[in-house]
Amino acid sequence: MQARELWSPEDQESLAVFEVAVHSGDLAGALLALEGAPVVMETACRSRLQDLGSLVKAEAEHDDPARALVRVLVQREGFRGDTAEDMEPQDSHLGMVLARRRGQPIVLSALWILAGEQAGIPVEGIGLPGHFIVRVGGVGGVLADPFGGGSLLSVADCAAIVHKASKGSLGWQPSFLTPATVAEIAERVVRNLLGAYQHTGETEMIYRTSHFLVALRPNDPDVQFLRARLADELGARVTARELYTSVEEHFPGTEAADAAGARLHEMRAEHVELN
Repeated sequence: MQARELWSPEDQESLAVFEVAVHSGDLAGALLALEGAPVVMETACRSRLQDLGSLVKAEAEHDDPARALVRVLVQREGFRGDTAEDMEPQDSHLGMVLARRRGQPIVLSALWILAGEQAGIPVEGIGLPGHFIVRVGGVGGVLADPFGGGSLLSVADCAAIVHKASKGSLGWQPSFLTPATVAEIAERVVRNLLGAYQHTGETEMIYRTSHFLVALRPNDPDVQFLRARLADELGARVTARELYTSVEEHFPGTEAADAAGARLHEMRAEHVELN
């Protein structure tokens, strides 16, 4: 398989847009670029977010901001968590979540953040270990669970979520309520997508998504090695050799570099016919 079949000019353009969006704090732009949304789809999604924001803003004139978000996004529009046992890639795509009104906790939380942004209401993403929620109104504001139908949460509720998710291995820390940056939200979505594609067996999409993780974690040798291994598994030998060599040269002394060197030795020993 040729590398150009795995990584297209369109993918490269999406990655460039993603990096700019993350750097500039454009959460919607980052998530839509990760999804590979064409211009028409991005325009439609941004328009939809503006409409939702307008509805929330109007509702907030008669109710507190958190309840306005619940009333519009949950009660009126029907955005809720996808409770299917299997994680599907569509649940981590903002465009698909807007269309289906179902999704993973972090993308539903992103929807709340973006609708709040359009309405002039501060909404922060809170990445609890094992779950993602939002806080409406800044420090001291109201905690809510978009995945759970917008239920309002106390700090004790959050501690219980962490306890359950970690099977009791984590005690509560106030730092768990630190707002997530756009880069942190994007990385969590990318990792969710990688897990979803691993479940569906879409290796080519895992390879594509790995580039976005590399962009977020350029100095992580394990992430770099993952991309090399995926290219190798997909038969893009030239690309795999180049990526393994890069890992070996740039991260000496790490397990990833050792593994990359070992695989390069195998490739030479096997006289692999490079693409």
